[in-house]
Amino acid sequence: MEIFDENEIRTIIKFLWVSGKTNLEIYDEVSRVCGEGISSLRTIQRWVARFRENDFSVEDRTRIGRPREEIDVKIIEDMLDYDPHVSAREIGRRLAINKNRIVDILKNQLQMSKVCAKWIPHQLSSSQKITRVRCAREMLQVLSDPIQHRLVYTQDESWIHWRNPRKLMWVKSGISHPTELRGRFPSKKQMVSVIFNSEGIVSIVFLPSEENFTKRFFEDVVVGNFVSEVEIPKTRDKKRKIKFHCDNSRTHLIDEKLRQLNIPRLVHPPYSPDLAPCDFFLFGYVKTCLEGIVFESTEELIQTTTQVLRSIPRHMFESVYREWVSRLWRCIELNGEYVE
Repeated sequence: MEIFDENEIRTIIKFLWVSGKTNLEIYDEVSRVCGEGISSLRTIQRWVARFRENDFSVEDRTRIGRPREEIDVKIIEDMLDYDPHVSAREIGRRLAINKNRIVDILKNQLQMSKVCAKWIPHQLSSSQKITRVRCAREMLQVLSDPIQHRLVYTQDESWIHWRNPRKLMWVKSGISHPTELRGRFPSKKQMVSVIFNSEGIVSIVFLPSEENFTKRFFEDVVVGNFVSEVEIPKTRDKKRKIKFHCDNSRTHLIDEKLRQLNIPRLVHPPYSPDLAPCDFFLFGYVKTCLEGIVFESTEELIQTTTQVLRSIPRHMFESVYREWVSRLWRCIELNGEYVE
């Protein structure tokens, strides 16, 4: 995932130089913040020399006397035909052309934009749509009160792959979004279970490689870790009780355990990832952050994934819970159809 463009990287170099850093220290810091290989030591030396001349612009100087080299657009089209997921930075690197010029060609000459493949979770039946509306109304009895958001903890698990190809791809304007088959890029993977509320992440549990995600594992390890992290108030007042939300997979059917813990379970309609915060927000966000990364070990995968999860700011979780409520209302308005 490209976080910094060239001008932003140059601004970082300028800031570090003004802060009194040496060229080598600037190189180490840029590599740490922006990524290894994003800027060479020679490039940093060139920009520092320019700043020392009291030229503090981060824009490229106008080149005089040499006409702008024409680019064979067909070469770029062929590269995109072979791999529509390729980034503008990678195209520029292969052709030895500035990334910004590649973006200009893609958008203005080839009339292209970046999109994601559209995914539909399930073909809903009439009875399933009715169930979704009924469950949405029941969920809103709790979630429509913003005070309750911090008391509702939602959980789900997902696979994190060792190999994470980019999902965005370049397509021409007017072309419908392509569909993509799940599992197209098979790789080693590690399952992670996450529990959070409107204030942030509460529990992160990785499934050991040699184990299966069973009902027993969910009950003993996932819920057990959650109970150890959260203080469960002993009260009969429904408005002060914490609630647990998860989908209806068989491994999650631990109602007896939740009753023992005095934790009510929030209802969830079947085949409804669009109404589950882990599905419509969390795991998509995490996997977007991991795009382009190939892990070399389980430890690296766990460390990086945990870092991404823990770095999500609180205001995003608050926003997700407001979006959750909005989606429930839209589900009712759409008579149970999927909410986009």
